[in-house]
Amino acid sequence: MLPSSLKKAAQQILTHLPYYLQLRASKIFILSLFVWLLIFYYCRISLWRDPHSAFFQDRHVYELDYSLHREREAWHFISQHNSAIDPPDYVKSGGTPTACIAMVTVRRDSDQYFEASVGSMLEGLDERERQALYLSILFADTDPRVHPSWDQKWVGRLVDSADTYNVSEEQLQHLQDLERDKNFYEKGVFDYIYALRTCQEANAPYTIIFEDDIILATGWFTKTLKALSDILQRNQQPENPWLYLRLFYTETSLGWSDSDMAYSNMPLIFGLLMLSTFSSLIMLRRTRFERLHLDTLSIVVISMVCVPAFTALVYMAGKYNLMPLQGVVEMNEFGCCTQGLVFPRESVDGLIEFLAARVHGQTDSMIEEYADQSQLIRYALAPPQLQHVGLKSSRNNLDINTQSTWAFWFETNDPARLRRDHAALLEDDEVKRLLNI
Repeated sequence: MLPSSLKKAAQQILTHLPYYLQLRASKIFILSLFVWLLIFYYCRISLWRDPHSAFFQDRHVYELDYSLHREREAWHFISQHNSAIDPPDYVKSGGTPTACIAMVTVRRDSDQYFEASVGSMLEGLDERERQALYLSILFADTDPRVHPSWDQKWVGRLVDSADTYNVSEEQLQHLQDLERDKNFYEKGVFDYIYALRTCQEANAPYTIIFEDDIILATGWFTKTLKALSDILQRNQQPENPWLYLRLFYTETSLGWSDSDMAYSNMPLIFGLLMLSTFSSLIMLRRTRFERLHLDTLSIVVISMVCVPAFTALVYMAGKYNLMPLQGVVEMNEFGCCTQGLVFPRESVDGLIEFLAARVHGQTDSMIEEYADQSQLIRYALAPPQLQHVGLKSSRNNLDINTQSTWAFWFETNDPARLRRDHAALLEDDEVKRLLNI
C-alpha cells in the first residue's frame, strides 16, 4: 500500500496531466525525445565499428568479411602456382625495383597465415607492378624445415628471394638459444634488422616490411605509390625528413583525447551552445518571429534539455565516425604496430644503427622512439591497405592485445570498387613514373 501522501501526489499529477501535455514546452520535449530516439537507433545500427563510440559492438566487429574474400583469392592464386602440372607463367622482379618487400615468417603452433599473406600481396598485381617489386622472404626458424611452406613449389615460382639466416655458427647458436628461451624481444629485433639489411642490398628506393599474418587489399601497391608521390611533393625541403609510410593502423588509438579542442573543452562547448541557443531564442521572440509563441518554459526546454541531449549524441558517435582519415596523413602519435611500413632508403641505415644498439625490446616502440629522437615525420595511408588477421599472436601475446591490432573498417571494402580504383591508378602519371613506365 502506498502512503496517503504519495497517493495524493499521484492523483494530482494524473489530474493535471492533460494540462501539462497541452503546454508547448511539453510538445517540444516529446517531439525532441522522439527524434533523439530515432537518431540513437540509427547510430546503434550504423556507427558500431568505431571502438571509441558509445555504440561500439565488439560481438561482430572482429568478423571477417572482405578479408575472407581476399583470402579465397589468395589461396586460389597460391594453389595455381603450387601445382605440379603446368603452373601459370609468372613475371617476377625486373631490373632495379621501385620497392623491396621483406617478410619475416615463422612456424606457428596453430593457424598459418603466411600463404594467404603472400597470396593477397601478389594476387591482382599488374605485370608492371610485379616487375617493380623485389620480394624477399626470411624463414626465421633456425631450422627452416619446420615451416610448412619451406621448399614449397610456389615459393620459388613467386618469390624473388627465399632463404633462412646467412650468419656465422656463433650467431646461429645464439639465435637458437633465443628461440629455445622464447626471447622474442631480442630475436624479433634481430629479424627486423636482418630484413632491413636485405632490402638495402636490393638497392630499391623504398623498403616495405610486412608481417606474415596479414591480408592485403586489391590495389594496395598503386595506392602506396600514389601516397609516396604525395609525400615526395610535400617533402621537397630537406628540413622535412620522414621515416615511414604506415599501411596499417588501428582506430583504437584514434578516439577523443585531450589534444582535441572539442574534447578538452567539452563543458565549455556545452555551456556555450546552451547559452547561445537561449539568447538567440529570446531575441527572436522579441522580433519578427514572435508568431512562434515561444514562451519562456519552451525556450528553457530547448536550450537546457534538447541542445545538450543532441550535442551528447555527437560525442557518443565517436571521433573516427565523425572525422575519418583520408589519404596521406601525418601520424606522429598513436601509430601502432609494424604490420606494414614503407621506409625511404635514406632513412633505413639510421634505423638499423639505432635498433642494433638497443638489441632488445618491442620493435614498434623502438621505431617510434627513434623517430621522436631524430625528429622524423611519420605518415599513414588512410584507409589502411591491409588487415591484421593473426588474432593468435606468434609471440604469446594475450588475445586482447592482438584483437586491439585491428583495422575496424577494412572488412567493409567493396571488391568491385577496389578493382576499379586499381585500374584507374595504373593510368595515373605519378604512379607510372614510380613504376618506371
